Amino acid sequence: MASPSQQQRPIRILFRSKDAVEVYTLPDTSPTAVATTTPSPATKGGTTLHRGKTTFHLLNPNGTCAYIHDANAGGLIRCGFDEPVGSNATPFLKDSGAIQLARCSPRGSYLLTWERPNSDKNNNNGNLKVWDAATGSFLRGFSCKKATLKTLQWTHDESLVFHLVTNEVHVYTNEFERVGKIRCQGVASFSMPSAMGSPPNNAVPDGNDCVNKYLLTAFVPGTKGKPARVDLLRYPDRTGRESSTVSGDKANVPSGPSLASKSLFNAEEAVVRWSPRADSALLITQTAVDATGESYYGSSHLFLLLENDPKRPGFGSAVSVPLPGEATKTSSVAGSTVPIVSADWITNPLINGPVPFGVISGRMPSLSSLHHGITAEPTFLFGRAHRNTMDVSPHGRFVVCGGYGNLAGGMDFWDRNKGKKIPRHVVLPPSNGDTKYVTIKEASDLSVTSSSPVVGHEWSPDSRTYLVSTTSPRMNVDNGVNIYRYDGSLVDQAELPWDNARYKPDKLLSAEYVPAPLPAKEESYYYYPDRPQSPPPRRFAELKGEAAKAALAKISSSQNGQSNNKAGGRGAPAAAAYVPPGARKAGGGGGGGSYVPPGARTGGAGRGGGSSLAERMRQEREGSAANVSGKVVTKRTGPVGASSVSAAALGDKSKSALRREKQRLAKEKAEREAAEAEERAREEEKAKMEANKADPKKRAKKINKTLKQIDDIKAKLADGVELNDDQKKKMASEEELRKELASLGL
Repeated sequence: MASPSQQQRPIRILFRSKDAVEVYTLPDTSPTAVATTTPSPATKGGTTLHRGKTTFHLLNPNGTCAYIHDANAGGLIRCGFDEPVGSNATPFLKDSGAIQLARCSPRGSYLLTWERPNSDKNNNNGNLKVWDAATGSFLRGFSCKKATLKTLQWTHDESLVFHLVTNEVHVYTNEFERVGKIRCQGVASFSMPSAMGSPPNNAVPDGNDCVNKYLLTAFVPGTKGKPARVDLLRYPDRTGRESSTVSGDKANVPSGPSLASKSLFNAEEAVVRWSPRADSALLITQTAVDATGESYYGSSHLFLLLENDPKRPGFGSAVSVPLPGEATKTSSVAGSTVPIVSADWITNPLINGPVPFGVISGRMPSLSSLHHGITAEPTFLFGRAHRNTMDVSPHGRFVVCGGYGNLAGGMDFWDRNKGKKIPRHVVLPPSNGDTKYVTIKEASDLSVTSSSPVVGHEWSPDSRTYLVSTTSPRMNVDNGVNIYRYDGSLVDQAELPWDNARYKPDKLLSAEYVPAPLPAKEESYYYYPDRPQSPPPRRFAELKGEAAKAALAKISSSQNGQSNNKAGGRGAPAAAAYVPPGARKAGGGGGGGSYVPPGARTGGAGRGGGSSLAERMRQEREGSAANVSGKVVTKRTGPVGASSVSAAALGDKSKSALRREKQRLAKEKAEREAAEAEERAREEEKAKMEANKADPKKRAKKINKTLKQIDDIKAKLADGVELNDDQKKKMASEEELRKELASLGL
């Protein structure tokens, strides 16, 4: 945390568009500031770091600069946030125009880049290169055919470098002097935590001294006849018996066995998420095909890897995470696995007790839950909703459960410490010259829905605001960035320093917060303080029930109106719906029996038949599914497969009469199905008789084979073997088969 004498760095957001890379400073957006002062439009504009078409960018973990790749400018350019604009127009890395991927080390001291392999035999630098992030000088090169940066990883303190090669992981110092190897036959990937971990869990005894430990996982894909495997290792003392290290004057010192190992029979891919204390990890396995046929996206499983098993001191463990019983209720196939939608840790390692983790599981609407960090048992349920993402604030206090991507963009803001949704403090649009300040606490009214599809989403470094963005090329319409406060209230566009209209329809490529400075001392974990919810000023009045719903509807209407005005221009009329020429009349519209497209029908393009999928999902969630498509949908009251019974046909029947009506329809359906089954049996018998007449020898041969099987079944029964249903059915048909064989006359 920054000292009182030092001024805290402001919250910044980096925008990368098709025209430029810009940085904006976020003003104070707290409800208290809005309520105590009359909000005035913020000065539009930020700092332009670079102009021109760019390929990608990355931010230094310290938040001091951005690395921007511009092929036309010669490669990777370093732009400092506190440096004069344009001071670094030349490439920061030599011959970096061909770079396609780049990443910073955990503390920002090194840069790792990847480019396509070069066919030049004189080039011995390789295509996976390590650079000094301060000077831009080249340090070391490796060869890597795959387009990935995961084959080379640093420890949290950047003292060691681990490099994946065939069947081994080589260990180097920060000066790239090899000091050990981890032997693992068939290893395809490995993972290391970027956090330091909590003392005393960051050192292992080595004689009279303590040596820093570094946990890692190694994933071995399955081969024919052998399942996949994940090993939890600890360097330097528990990396497997075939591994070795260099210790002082001793070379190739053997290592002990792995901490834990887990065989995975259904795993083609593995994703590891490390605990902020770096002493445990979540393992998410995925297969491309679901054996039960329930899911198009394959099957997934979740495991918890522990460095220290409470039941076996000195050993690790790998356990399957038990999911809440409510998560399995949506499965229609017995024995099928529950899909894991998302899983991640609470980000604060300083909380008391084990660090919990969150899981979203089950089919839509999925169930969100919190789990114990050691036993993995569920401890808290957020509830069931259309959600696929769980974002935890940097301090671990606030949690957002969101439904992004192909979902409608719903969001729930929770206070994890209190186990409740956060009350929302909002300012209603002025009415009759009066501005109202209200607080909404009802849980049913606190869900938020984004007005545009969500592509990017992220908490600010101080945990006070939440960014959602719509960017290209994922979405080529309505590009822009919205900011929500930690309670879910939307910050007015007039208070923000950027204008979303500049980036519409498809000019924004990415938007993200600039990271907070890394602490100078390891014991001070956060730069910004951990702040609880701010109490509202006294002028805020609490609303409940219908009053709260009316206030939210008023806010939504005001926000939609502002969005439409910005999209269409100030004072511009709304665009008319297209009508084909053959359907037009003298007045230019449809009618009188002529064709009218869905967007021009009653209800318009907002709530009518021309609404988007997201809009229809919102209406369904609000309980108006009957009007989703612009027409009344007759509700089915009979059993599945029977003709629907409309409300008008039922009249004012009592509940018992309705129940008898359903029973009658179900009975008629069962009788109809029984008659159809009997008719099919008669037709099959008739076809069998015709086949016997056509080729009696073939039929006799088949009957004799079946009779021999029946004799074998009788022998098993005599030996005391219990028969299954098929065997019993076959024995019961013996007399009928012998009669049929006699009738053939062979």
